[in-house]
Amino acid sequence: MHYTIPTSTKVKLAFTKPIVNGLFKVLPYIPEKTVINTMKKLCGENNYPAGQEFIEKIFCTLRKVFRRANTNCKRAIIQNMIINEGVVGQKKRNAVRDELGFDIPVLLVISPTQRCPLRCYGCYAAEHSKDSDLSFEAFDRLITQAKGMGIHFFVISGGEPYIYDRIFEIFEKHSDAYFQTYTSAVTLAEKDHVEKIAKLGNVLPCISIEGFEEQTDRRRGKGHFKRVEKAMAKLKAAGVPFGFSATATRENNDMLLSDELVDYYSGLGCDVGYYFQYMPIGREPAFELVPTPEQRMLRFERILQLRREKPILLADFWCDGPLVGGCLAGGRRYLHVNNKGDAEPCVFAQASDMNIYESSLLEILRDSKLFRAIRRKQPYSDNLLRPCMIIDVPECWREAIAESGAKLSYATADKIAKDLKENIDHFSKEYAKLADPVWNEKYEKLYRKENDYVHSMRKKFADDSRE
Repeated sequence: MHYTIPTSTKVKLAFTKPIVNGLFKVLPYIPEKTVINTMKKLCGENNYPAGQEFIEKIFCTLRKVFRRANTNCKRAIIQNMIINEGVVGQKKRNAVRDELGFDIPVLLVISPTQRCPLRCYGCYAAEHSKDSDLSFEAFDRLITQAKGMGIHFFVISGGEPYIYDRIFEIFEKHSDAYFQTYTSAVTLAEKDHVEKIAKLGNVLPCISIEGFEEQTDRRRGKGHFKRVEKAMAKLKAAGVPFGFSATATRENNDMLLSDELVDYYSGLGCDVGYYFQYMPIGREPAFELVPTPEQRMLRFERILQLRREKPILLADFWCDGPLVGGCLAGGRRYLHVNNKGDAEPCVFAQASDMNIYESSLLEILRDSKLFRAIRRKQPYSDNLLRPCMIIDVPECWREAIAESGAKLSYATADKIAKDLKENIDHFSKEYAKLADPVWNEKYEKLYRKENDYVHSMRKKFADDSRE
């Protein structure tokens, strides 16, 4: 289903597009403050103080990106990511929201395959055959439906996305969308994939790392670190923006936060860096790899510091709740579609009650009992430093599954709800002891107005559901 935006809004956009285009063409040559002030006037300010600071960092980082990005990549960032997704897409998503009565995600995460030539311990990607891949037709249809609702940003995960047979056909067919991929770099270093990405322009690879050579090879196999370096060198030479993706474990958490590591990957050309806390799911979940509550608090503090000091955009999936108002899952801001077509609240929340082979994206967002149960509970805590329903407020995840009758996507997903329940509950309580005082002292007043609004909307949602 495609939605149209009001004529008055179209007129405003007609004036906005050339301004945005002009701004980004001269972006590397004008002061940061001018960029920030112009974007505030065009797009407004973010509701969350930390979110506004993050957006400003994005535009400052883009100044550096545009100095070395090739023409195709600069065009796609401006047209696909800024205009299609950020300006026009936001207006369309708002129109859909106003008509249907619920928020529309700003992005989709899609795992078209769970296959991967690596066998990293603790990875959530289980073993699968080629026959288990998402069909091209379903993949293509899902992206088309999303664009019709104003979504033009897609994160492609896996498994290893570049071993999906027709992945570049997807990128090329949807040349008006922007794709970020999480990859091990097993193909980028050896095949002609970098050359294809450079030509398309609308793909930003984020390469998985564990630290330096010793740590990366220990988890991903001997010689893999050299492969990562080679892939990054090829991407940099081709003028393709790229980044790193780091899984923080109890073993490498502190190293990943070091100036040495961030400077090293920034020096290799990384424009962005994403941190993900290790989650005990997948083939062989190991709770002893989960960072301690103290390590997680350290990561929160260091990411803030590093983001302000380093010429690279850094974000943390578990520690950056204040940027976005808590958990994004359940269709509030994003959802995950796995290789079977199951619509999951989150990559790590592996359960579903609807499937894209049977229902449209709109129907899933509107009718999924699991998503509705999750949205009724968001935010799970007024302390946005504790945003996750799996490890911060685990009773919310258990209740959502019970209320909706959702089925677990994989047999291994049951372990986090049963075998590891005691460990997770203990972690949640210990982390709350550290996070609550920090929130109350530094953030509670800043976010009180927004939290009050969210509570009022949650009550309205509950009342409407009863009717």
